[in-house]
Amino acid sequence: MLIYPLISAIFFPLWRVLASKNSWIKKVESDRGWKSDAPIKGNVIWMHSASLGEFEMGRPVLEKFLEQHSDWNAVVTFFSPSGYEPRKNYSRAKVHYLPVDTNSEAEAWLAYCRPKVALFIRYDIWPNHLNALRKRRVPLVLVAMSASSMPWYLSKWLPLIRKNVISAIHSWGVVNQEDAATLNRAGIQSAVLGNPKYDYAAQLINVPVPKRYLNWKMAQTKPILLVGSAHNQDIKFLSQLDCSAFSIWVVPHKPEDAQNQSGFFPKLQALKEMDVPKETDLLLITEFGVLSSLYSLADAIIVGGGFGKATHNVLEATVQSKVVMTGPNWHKVSENQSLIQKGYLKSSRSKHDWNHYLEDARKGLLIEKGKEAQKWLLEQQGASENILKKLEQAVQL
Repeated sequence: MLIYPLISAIFFPLWRVLASKNSWIKKVESDRGWKSDAPIKGNVIWMHSASLGEFEMGRPVLEKFLEQHSDWNAVVTFFSPSGYEPRKNYSRAKVHYLPVDTNSEAEAWLAYCRPKVALFIRYDIWPNHLNALRKRRVPLVLVAMSASSMPWYLSKWLPLIRKNVISAIHSWGVVNQEDAATLNRAGIQSAVLGNPKYDYAAQLINVPVPKRYLNWKMAQTKPILLVGSAHNQDIKFLSQLDCSAFSIWVVPHKPEDAQNQSGFFPKLQALKEMDVPKETDLLLITEFGVLSSLYSLADAIIVGGGFGKATHNVLEATVQSKVVMTGPNWHKVSENQSLIQKGYLKSSRSKHDWNHYLEDARKGLLIEKGKEAQKWLLEQQGASENILKKLEQAVQL
């Protein structure tokens, strides 16, 4: 482990100096007030997630833990601004960016938050932070891990990092038996705890839609086609289809992509705070944290990422009784296999297939299938309780 700490000690400070003011590291640097704060007192649970989706997977677990152990405090960290910005005022915990992964920052961070247990969601593993937890003998519970292939930090070509990661993690919680088999090949015993995405999604059924979006919905005479977590590739493909029967609402995966996406639809303009609801063919929504509530308003839904590395979270739409369309690259998300098999998620790179989906949605032919999808999803709950038990075992509660 000597090489990585040395590289990180050089790389991150150099990046800090050279980076533009809007870069990720500058945003992390803007959240350094904790360094001058007094250490947190009492029992502390630290939950880390890369972004908003991972946070929402861990949120039911964290809140159940705090309800059952009211004398505990919580700290939540994010790697990405897309998680930090919409949840920085989360009332159940102190919220921060994850400090950069150097030995000194990791040690300073733990001296501040002093956790008795750490809960990491899915995949965002940083060697120096893990090493600091190990040195302080803080049990780390990694959950919702999906390991269809061997994670980079367990590669046999990185033996020192691999050894450090394995020694730092107290419990490995995976989604299914296939994930457990992958870890078993690395000599790691894991527990199949299930997928907390289902528990999170189930909580969204009654999430209120912000009033202004309800007003925009009421102003439309056409059915709504909602493109959620849209990447540029998704919008480029969509622009080649005849969507004139719909009012298209686009929510970019990253707000900075909005300008590029407007290039594919020249009339696509970002919704502003004071805009008056009106009939529109194209609406661009860049507000953080509203996407999951908007799915209930849509008649047809495209979830982005399917023409890139991987389709984003489909369950947020499934729980609103919607059948979803996406591009061909859905395989990296564990629950998508079941959704595809049952017909709750449709995937293709064919314009013909997409047009067929849009026509079925316009005619209301997918409504009953959507209700079936919601019922199925609600039956998949239970992972949060399993994870909660693992946490309590880790700290002997």
